[in-house]
Amino acid sequence: MSALINEFLRKCVVKVQAKAEGITVVMGNEGGDMDSIVGSIYLAYFFEHSRKYKIQNPVPAINFPLEDLPLRNDVNNFLKELGIEASNLITLVKSNEGCFCDINTAKLVLYDHNKLIDAQQCGCNNVIGVVDHHFDEQLYVDQTKDLRIIRTVGSASTLVAELYRDEDMTVPCPILLSAPIIQDTVNFEPAQKKVTPADVSVYEWLEKGFTEKIDPKALHKKLSKWKNDVLSLTVEQNLKRDYKNFNYDVHVLKKKLSTGISSVPCSYFEFEEAYTLDGIFNSCQKYYKDKDLESIIIAFAGKRNGVHSRQIAFFAPNDAMNCFLSYARSEPSNIKFTEIGKKESTPFSLIAFSLSDPAVSRKRLAPSLAAFLEKGESSL
Repeated sequence: MSALINEFLRKCVVKVQAKAEGITVVMGNEGGDMDSIVGSIYLAYFFEHSRKYKIQNPVPAINFPLEDLPLRNDVNNFLKELGIEASNLITLVKSNEGCFCDINTAKLVLYDHNKLIDAQQCGCNNVIGVVDHHFDEQLYVDQTKDLRIIRTVGSASTLVAELYRDEDMTVPCPILLSAPIIQDTVNFEPAQKKVTPADVSVYEWLEKGFTEKIDPKALHKKLSKWKNDVLSLTVEQNLKRDYKNFNYDVHVLKKKLSTGISSVPCSYFEFEEAYTLDGIFNSCQKYYKDKDLESIIIAFAGKRNGVHSRQIAFFAPNDAMNCFLSYARSEPSNIKFTEIGKKESTPFSLIAFSLSDPAVSRKRLAPSLAAFLEKGESSL
């Protein structure tokens, strides 16, 4: 059934290239993980075949350069395995590959995020819908009253699959849509504090459409192996492969702090062993300048002595670093930050911490840090 997805993607490219009237872009977030890429395809496909929301000319789009897709080994390899033609993915970032779509000329449905990044604020008035599982920023509320689905579930793809189920619509190549649900919930493992009953329920419904029996544990293991194969990349490639930008209001500094947060699927200890502390520091300094940032946060997730663990590294000049250190010392939700690495070279510092709770992801960290920096409230 991958042929149906390929046919849909090809038609979407034709629409964009022909500058069809009334295009609606279903845009994933800038991190561009499996959930964001796959879910945006299926959400746009749903809109194309359902009249429920009356979305005109829906096309899915990735929010990063298409040539960076190979950095996302899990997505790139799984699309290839299923015969999905990634060359037909539409991108919102001008690059040397793929079909570019300008958000200034389209209506927008935000998928897997509910706030446009600063570089895309020009599209604010074009937002007509939101489907997301992150913290609700309470933006575009009036203009998305007809399509605003924001719920806490393990995977945003769960929300997409529920739309199909509620309409009793056949899901083409359902194993592809199930992949981000399996991955984001860590194969429905309760200890990871990500899975919800909705994720389990909709996966069981998707499973009925599989053409062959799939072992979710085996699929999760395969996807994780691909995703975690990052130590052959450079530090800079790791920083940009799953990257999001946040502008934090910092009360004590009386300014906004442009902060890049990168998720890296290995432990800090593995990362330092592969690249050295000096190498990480130097690469962060270069990335900081290239992206015109004011701080960088790296969220690590990987096994340490056979046990799943989380670490976090802050890279910033002294004023911003003092704010991050205050946050760490506040022990949000009684989570302890234990220093495990440090390098200073005026005016910058890089300080890494091990977290006592292995369930603290970027999704939980970003709003918690925002609240602390703005109001001094500390919670995860």
